[in-house]
Amino acid sequence: MSDERRRRTRDLWQLHLPLVLVLALCAFATAVEFSRAREGVDRAWAYTIQWPVIGLFAIVVWNRYRKHGSITKSISGYFRARVARFEAEALEQEAREQEAREQEALATAAANDSGEGAPSIDPDEQAWRDHVRELQRRDPPGGPPQRAQQDPEQG
Repeated sequence: MSDERRRRTRDLWQLHLPLVLVLALCAFATAVEFSRAREGVDRAWAYTIQWPVIGLFAIVVWNRYRKHGSITKSISGYFRARVARFEAEALEQEAREQEAREQEALATAAANDSGEGAPSIDPDEQAWRDHVRELQRRDPPGGPPQRAQQDPEQG
């Protein structure tokens, strides 16, 4: 059996047949509730509307699975791409900040060499930068460091 034929058979049993069964159930339930509503059961009007809505929801889910496969695969793929994009943006931002710091260091060195006074840095800002550097040294960005697995036999 070819892969395409196997996929179609699987889709028949896992997608199409369940949809037909759910839609048949929804149609039968709608007809029953409609007849009850016509007999005077007021609550049945809500169920007469509810069952077609459930059928439409089943069609939406069926279409989603048919086009994208597993819903969790589609969602996880979306978020993986989003995380990759955020990581790329963060790396670009970090590179720009590093370049700006290097430019600032070059400008400061040039100013010191030319005899100009060094630009004054706010002591509170410098203390904050030192504090952030210390925090990043203790717990680097990107999550906890990887620890080597201990051998259970060494106990």
